[in-house]
Amino acid sequence: MYRIAILNVCVILCTFSLYVAASAKLNVVTEEWRPYNYTNEHGEVVGRATERVKAILDSINIDYQITSYPWARSMILTANDENTLIYTILKTKERENLFQWVCPLIGPVKVNLYKLAKRKEINITTLEHAKRYVTSIEKGESDHEYLLANGFKNGVNLDVTSDPYAGARKFFAGRVDLVLQTEWEMSENLRHFNHTESEIEKLIEVTKASDAEGCLAFSNKTDKALVEKVRNALKAYNQKHGL
Repeated sequence: MYRIAILNVCVILCTFSLYVAASAKLNVVTEEWRPYNYTNEHGEVVGRATERVKAILDSINIDYQITSYPWARSMILTANDENTLIYTILKTKERENLFQWVCPLIGPVKVNLYKLAKRKEINITTLEHAKRYVTSIEKGESDHEYLLANGFKNGVNLDVTSDPYAGARKFFAGRVDLVLQTEWEMSENLRHFNHTESEIEKLIEVTKASDAEGCLAFSNKTDKALVEKVRNALKAYNQKHGL
């Protein structure tokens, strides 16, 4: 009788634990990175990658909430908190052991170095040449990690910000020499800050390790069964819709 009672308690506790795990809300974090994930005029997090994330999580009936933060904060939250998911994150060697990865969410993303067209004195044909000038970069992004790994230095030839729009503001005001952005980001910034394409010049495409696919990533504290469930849902979504 005693053993049966213990067994019944175990079954109840295990069932309750499974229920809590299944019903716990997933904390989904991201950043402002058009067109993939950004906040619209209604305060909703939207974008190409966001649509995919929502479809994937909805397909397996997961309760979640998406919040946009500065990138560095989203990274810290995901690295330290359980039941937390970050997107769109590029998988790099430096980040590989920090998270449980679910890939690919989007295909490779190319970035370019830009200058103002009127800055005739700036001539760059290699990344090494760019070290002579100051490039605005957002703290903790894969681009930031890549430039640091290639000899750039914070406060010397990197102007580091936690505001995704500060770099563009400084760039158009002539307070920094260069910005590193996708073509879509630059197009959006030209529109947002009321400038024209004739005012900027694309210098070089920066080929880097983060030209790899964009992913979802879970904290290492998150239940592996949940991660695998999302991984299978992403695989099914990609098979049906492609990247």
